[in-house]
Amino acid sequence: MPSIRLTAVAVEKLATPATGRLEVYDAEVPGLVLRVSASGVKSWSFTYRVKGDPRRLTLGAFPGVTLKLARERARDARAAVQRGEDPVSDRKEAEREQALNGFTACKKDFIEKYAKPKNKTWKETERVLDRLAVPVWGDRPVKEIRRRDVVELIEDVASDTPFQANQLRLHLSKMFSWLLVREVVDANPVTGIPPPVDLHPRERILSDAELVALWKATLRLGFPFGPATRFLLLTGVRRNEAGFLRWDELDGNWAAMPGSRMKNGRDFRAPLSAAAKAIVDSMPKLGVYVFTTNGKTPISGWGKAKERLDKLMSEELRERVAEWRFHDLRRTMATGVAMLGYRREVIDRILAHVPQKSDVTSSVYNRFMYDAEAMEAVQKWAAHVARLTTGLEVVQTADASV
Repeated sequence: MPSIRLTAVAVEKLATPATGRLEVYDAEVPGLVLRVSASGVKSWSFTYRVKGDPRRLTLGAFPGVTLKLARERARDARAAVQRGEDPVSDRKEAEREQALNGFTACKKDFIEKYAKPKNKTWKETERVLDRLAVPVWGDRPVKEIRRRDVVELIEDVASDTPFQANQLRLHLSKMFSWLLVREVVDANPVTGIPPPVDLHPRERILSDAELVALWKATLRLGFPFGPATRFLLLTGVRRNEAGFLRWDELDGNWAAMPGSRMKNGRDFRAPLSAAAKAIVDSMPKLGVYVFTTNGKTPISGWGKAKERLDKLMSEELRERVAEWRFHDLRRTMATGVAMLGYRREVIDRILAHVPQKSDVTSSVYNRFMYDAEAMEAVQKWAAHVARLTTGLEVVQTADASV
């Protein structure tokens, strides 16, 4: 195999092979090799042997990893081999340890080994953590989660659903206390963080004037929070239900949301009015999520978007807008649908509410799904919002078939 003293210019200009791949060894650092594929991708690795068996340690791709950095990494790896270590095995072990001590893995251990045996409500604990914490922290090592990370997460959840924020804080505190006893973490990052809010039942709904101001504010706010906020208002879905909406969950005029994302843990088909569907259709397809800025993760930063909306609404109303939350849009929509003459069962269907056990007729005997009624109701609500915001009558065009 060719071995030359590589230079930055030589690495840059190295020819791409017509087929297969080319490997060039660096004469300055033994074992350092630059691999060039027929696709033009250049990557660094360090080759060595352990008890006669060949090993290859990946060092990174060029140009992200420069020649200088590749040589530094190769020298470190070579020194480790001379000490009798195996860098490849050490890296795999570190990756395994990180996976085992990642938040998602630790959450599973906590549920299986602590919550299930001790708490009858373990399913609710699991649901809250899966819905609110796992999407944010994923496989992040629990040792790296600091108090500020917990505060930011709880505050973000509290801006929309205060009760869920209180529950999340409680479950996280128990989980990290359990991990602390098992010496997985050195401290409980939830310690000292007070419950985010003193809960009282909210009754806030937006007035017609506020709805108009909000709608205009979302148009000025722009992509992606403007369309996402209008989607919340028109559908009545929760913020996370919309934020994590995927393209493959859309089926005509319906959005099929999995139970893992729903508060009640049940799969749900949300009816989409023609206006709501138009919002979805207008979004660029950057990745798996409908509302995203990078194509890889759902949108985040709702708190800052809310601050901007408040400012824009206050400018429109010419007075400071009264305190409201994104979750109030759900209540506003439900109240509006009731005002339009639809009964409780239809509203519950739109909001994915499960009938109370005390309501035996609805919870046990009435198995009708009210799909057609729900679709008709969201169309009428969208038309009502359009009349308020544009003053124009809206012709319903969506197919309400189920």
